[in-house]
Amino acid sequence: MTTNGRLAGKVAIVTGAANGIGQATARMFAREGAALGLLDKDAATLTAVADELKKGGTKVVAKAGDVTRKDDISGLVAEAVAQFGPVTVLVNNAGVTLTKPFVDTSSDDVDFLVGVNLKGLMYASQAVIPHMQKAGGGSIVHDASNAGIVGRPWQPMYGATKAGVVSLTKSMALSLAALNIRVNCICPGSIDTPMLRGALKASGDFDNNWRRTSMVIPLGRIGEADDIAAATLFLASDEAKYITGAVLPVDGGRTAGVAEVSHLTMDLPKS
Repeated sequence: MTTNGRLAGKVAIVTGAANGIGQATARMFAREGAALGLLDKDAATLTAVADELKKGGTKVVAKAGDVTRKDDISGLVAEAVAQFGPVTVLVNNAGVTLTKPFVDTSSDDVDFLVGVNLKGLMYASQAVIPHMQKAGGGSIVHDASNAGIVGRPWQPMYGATKAGVVSLTKSMALSLAALNIRVNCICPGSIDTPMLRGALKASGDFDNNWRRTSMVIPLGRIGEADDIAAATLFLASDEAKYITGAVLPVDGGRTAGVAEVSHLTMDLPKS
């Protein structure tokens, strides 16, 4: 399955690996020679993805689990280390979203968002850092969001947790630099995943919402999961060995200017 082998000899953990960006990242990492430890709550799909990768010759351990449960992620890391050697790459992809006005947001909503988007990221990072230190270094890539860079009136608390990921990326990069552990984050824009499709359906007219979303993206299209996986691969690889603390928007140019508006209420152009 290996193509260029940009991750040959590396052991990578990917959270939220069953669907969307996580699945695309796992497949791309497999093609580039990594051994993989995969975690997701969706046990059936995760097993199917792992079996597919194993048939292609990739070394894989997969665990159905929840990043908010510390033992789930530490157990996966321990199993990957036992089978393949020290983990040197971590992709904190697992995340959840919430579209709800600020005044209607409950404390349970906040606990849900913080639990997955920040606490889960912390647990996974803490589990791999000792192994990276023993290996002489490593690369951690967080999946944040462009909602962590600019405000979104329809996703205020989601954006707040992703802004936390952006800030944490920089702090971790500084604190771990002496260990040769690089920490960077990707800020995806609107990407064609089950999460985005679910959000657009929940907001009302899916077709019009899809068109409205595309309208505020300078490149004129909603992104693909492989767009994020490719950026993640670069940051995880030795090609990015002098990059740490970077916050990389991969959003078709959406946060480059002033196009970030409440697009779900925009008027559509007349056909």
